[in-house]
Amino acid sequence: MREYKFKRGYEATPERLEELIKKFFGEFKKEGDVYIVRFKAIEEMRLKLANKKLIVESKTNPNVDEETAIETIKTYNSFLNELTGYTAKERKMHLMKEVEKM
Repeated sequence: MREYKFKRGYEATPERLEELIKKFFGEFKKEGDVYIVRFKAIEEMRLKLANKKLIVESKTNPNVDEETAIETIKTYNSFLNELTGYTAKERKMHLMKEVEKM
């Protein structure tokens, strides 16, 4: 499970989350307040907004070809960038800071 903070000025709303899921991944299912996405190498990704953070749990297929894996990662990173306002590099720095606190 991963948690992603939102940059100032980026809204953590269900409407915005749904809009960007459709834009990047197409279809999704909803169970309560959890959004379920399946896309290329992502067998299942569960997304939830809580306390102005995005909570993500995902299962991926390690047996996909390299091109599919790369495309999946690029799409996922673009989705997170547009949703949270943080680039992959910035998210990595945040994660490293969190690990250092432990």
